[in-house]
Amino acid sequence: MMLPLSILYFISGFTALLYQVVWQRMLGLFSGSDVRSVTIVIASYLLGLGIGSLISGFLSDRITHRQAIQVYGLCNLAIAIFAIFSRLLFYDVLFLQLKSFAQSTGLILLVVFFSLLIPTILMGFSLPLISKAINRHAKGSARLIGLFYGINTLGSGLGALVSGWYIIGTIGYESTLYFGAILSVLVGLLALIFSMRVKDEQPIPFSDFKFSPFISSQVLEWCFYVFLSGFSAISLEIIWFRLLDTILQSISYTYAHLLAFILIGNAIGSLVGSSFIRQIRNPRSFFFILISSVITYSVLIIWLVSLYWQAHPTNLEVDIGYIDPQNLDAALFIKYLVLPFIILVPPNFLLGFYFPLVQKAIQTDDQQIGQRVGLIQVANILGNTTGSLLTGLWLLDVMGTAGSLRLLLFLGLGFFVLSFFKTKAIKYISIVALMLIIVGFPNNTRLWAMLHGIPEQQYFISSEDATGVAGVTEAKGKGILLASGQAQAGFPYMSVHAILGSIPALLHPQPSRIMIIGLGSGGTAHTAGVNPLTQQIKVIELLGAELKVLDIYSKTSIGHPLRFLFSDPRYEFIVGDGRQELALANQQFDIIEADAIYPWRSRAGMLYSSEFFQEVRSHLAPNGIFVEWNVGLGTAQTFQSVFPYVTQLGMNDHLSVLVGSDHQVDFNPDVLLAKLQNPDVINFLNNAGVNIAKIRHDVQTAKVESYSHAQNGKPLPVNTDLFPRSEYYLNQPLLD
Repeated sequence: MMLPLSILYFISGFTALLYQVVWQRMLGLFSGSDVRSVTIVIASYLLGLGIGSLISGFLSDRITHRQAIQVYGLCNLAIAIFAIFSRLLFYDVLFLQLKSFAQSTGLILLVVFFSLLIPTILMGFSLPLISKAINRHAKGSARLIGLFYGINTLGSGLGALVSGWYIIGTIGYESTLYFGAILSVLVGLLALIFSMRVKDEQPIPFSDFKFSPFISSQVLEWCFYVFLSGFSAISLEIIWFRLLDTILQSISYTYAHLLAFILIGNAIGSLVGSSFIRQIRNPRSFFFILISSVITYSVLIIWLVSLYWQAHPTNLEVDIGYIDPQNLDAALFIKYLVLPFIILVPPNFLLGFYFPLVQKAIQTDDQQIGQRVGLIQVANILGNTTGSLLTGLWLLDVMGTAGSLRLLLFLGLGFFVLSFFKTKAIKYISIVALMLIIVGFPNNTRLWAMLHGIPEQQYFISSEDATGVAGVTEAKGKGILLASGQAQAGFPYMSVHAILGSIPALLHPQPSRIMIIGLGSGGTAHTAGVNPLTQQIKVIELLGAELKVLDIYSKTSIGHPLRFLFSDPRYEFIVGDGRQELALANQQFDIIEADAIYPWRSRAGMLYSSEFFQEVRSHLAPNGIFVEWNVGLGTAQTFQSVFPYVTQLGMNDHLSVLVGSDHQVDFNPDVLLAKLQNPDVINFLNNAGVNIAKIRHDVQTAKVESYSHAQNGKPLPVNTDLFPRSEYYLNQPLLD
């Protein structure tokens, strides 16, 4: 009985994370790709799991072992049906038809929560049902519950790893859903078939059914402890991801890769814990020591990693996060294997270890096994949900990473005090050590300077909020903007940004309204205002911390041009998802430009897909143009598949610019050079600190290529919303 059921439970864990990765991406199109929307999706997912666990906890103890397996099988069949139709719900309905609902955070939360409610409740059913199916008595049940929990979590970890690195990038998001549905159908059918071999017994009459978990002080006490541990665990997870996103340069493979380390560490901990719980006589004290150790270890290892990273910095201007399969060096090994392992696996091993420990403490009644499993799981999920919302949306915004870690250390100190450690000398020494860590831990600016490899004496300013981390450093008389660990641009403005901003603004005959997606250093957005005819420039930036740090830097000598940008009344700066803001805009623009990130960055595909280009085209005014940096990886072909006319400008040895429109765009160097002689234009560019002679030279030497559907045909897009091949370039060896 145990082996076949454990295999099925492993597979259902695999599919659960496969679905989560895909659904999170699809819902991100509706809710936006900023931290707020990601947090809402995760919190909604967790809440649904919690509701399912609560319902299943009461149901499972009123049915037989055979019925528990049958319900588990039916849940998987229902999940498969939902998965098959989820593309229709999440993409075709929510994103394409109901995007106007995304204007309100409250509406986003409600829509996302209810759209995920059915599958997450069904997934939440599984652990109480399985716990009922494999246990006939409470005594000794903790070992089996912990064992199966570990098996399921191990399947989840491998599901995240395999789907993130291979399945999604090979067959795309939609096909991945169908693959998951096939596995869920397989699990469901086999569970139903297997249930017929299980000896049946009479279900418990309703009159004999006990609701005592609601009044049991022991269970309620443990629910409170588990709630606090769940809060700590998810808060640390948010911080781990922020830290490692900075170090790994956050590409499309990063999220699933890191999630796999967390889940596999948790699974191994639960499997090992199941073997050792018999030797633990005081579960409560051991639990407190475990949670305190998780927090303390996490803070110390982050401190040590930051010291190491400062002593072994990478070249931020060269390290762009790109993985070259032909050049897999030791640095890549350290970043993707060593650092995630030492940061994520030990604390998650301990978090997994405590799961069977808690079950040992609460499983004392044969008739309430499922209920108590469900209640503990609900407490943990509620802690996770509270932690994700509080830490992700408020603590990081108010206290930053360093302050949030200090707060968690105080919580860890409280757990340790409650542990009733018998050796007083060790207990007092440990308490003093924790206090010293709290006091000595670096402040937020120093911590992020270390994690960016900035020497202690070098100039560095930073800003952190719920959206992320941004900083500016100076070296050799130049400034560098750092956004989530990425060197995005320099000060004075780089010539490529000056070209991307100024040339389109001068190319268009009447650029009254302009939208710029992506602020960066401000170079593109600033120079886009060069044309005196421009009346409005709307700038959308996903990372709100950038605006704050640029405002600070504008008061320095090198960052002085930023003062002209922020004081120009034509500009409106919005912190949010650029694609979402465009879709919700009730106006058309003469120029839309995406000063976009590298296409292999996480979620970059949302700004390189054919559907995004179609959205842009629908918001162009008559004679409007769309401008984007041609970064390869199928960008030009996808661009040409949407816009009837495309002009490709080779402005220097390193910059290729795509200009798309519904009409032929005439790139006339003489006209542009004449506009660059305008005194107002010259004065504007001088205030921006731009090398005008360099722009004139690039205009004179530009290489112009024209494409049109009429002459060259309409190619098929390379990148779509549901298959962003440029993000998953490692799975597309022939992608140019």
